[in-house]
Amino acid sequence: MLCVGCEVEFSPNAEWKETPVVYCVLDQGDDTTWVRVEKCYLSEGDIYRYGSVSDSINYPAGSLQVTLLAIKDGQRVDSMDFTYDVRDHSDGDFAWEQQPVYWCYTRRRLREDCYYKLVVRRAADGSTLATATTNLVTKKNESDQVVTSPNDNTPFGFSINRSYCKIEWRALNGARLYQPIVRFYYTVYGDTLFLDLPCNKMVSRPNANTYNINYSREGFLSTLHRYFDGDTTTKGYPQFFDIFITACNEDLHAYMNSVSSGTNLDQGHEVYTNIKDEEGRNCLGVFGARRTHIYRRVPGDPSDREGIGLHALLKEMGVGFI
Repeated sequence: MLCVGCEVEFSPNAEWKETPVVYCVLDQGDDTTWVRVEKCYLSEGDIYRYGSVSDSINYPAGSLQVTLLAIKDGQRVDSMDFTYDVRDHSDGDFAWEQQPVYWCYTRRRLREDCYYKLVVRRAADGSTLATATTNLVTKKNESDQVVTSPNDNTPFGFSINRSYCKIEWRALNGARLYQPIVRFYYTVYGDTLFLDLPCNKMVSRPNANTYNINYSREGFLSTLHRYFDGDTTTKGYPQFFDIFITACNEDLHAYMNSVSSGTNLDQGHEVYTNIKDEEGRNCLGVFGARRTHIYRRVPGDPSDREGIGLHALLKEMGVGFI
């Protein structure tokens, strides 16, 4: 008898723990909320031993129930059940090309006077697999115009005495990290296209009512030049811009910060999570909130003055603007 195989030194009876991994981000401007649930195996000791155990990271269809609860003053005021689906995933380093996800149509159902609890249960017996809570990012006053500069009477652009455009906005409740985005519109063969140009990020300050940054002319033009470099297709000058204020809450900020500050060689690095199992122990993933739909439309700088007007500056880039 000839037996060919590999040798792995670990006991199949060693202690290990199946750990749920949950990702979900709430945004009341989105039509649909998505939840990704998978699993990993954690234990003490040499992680390579447990990596040799062949098992799927995905829970089988029908094995889980995912629910989002809206809670106000300690009372549940809404319950949203999620539907299982499988989506193609072409980018990244996941184990499977197709990704099981859970979705729920939440448009106009995310109430800003509530906090939210995500509950993942085992369908077989209804026991809790994982839970987490988070708050939404909201306006301080619903009627507020969040973006205060530029405004309807101040076009987005630059001048001979000002090499930047000031972007100013009102603070949001629950926001921990802000990033303004300038949406640059242009036309090609009669079609209106756009390019999103992120500005610097800004961490919130205690008791701040307003924030502002200066978007430099040099930074704006260099970003456009990198994007359009070599493209001399005839392009129309934009007549307006949209100034978006994107923001996320503390849970999502803490998770992103912990992920971005680590490296693949940093074995001792801790990643933030607010996902708990049924016994209150930390799992993996994050349940957070963001805002991406707050914006103000402002006119473009109509000046065609050489070396100063935004229209003239775009022409001088030599990438097709007329």
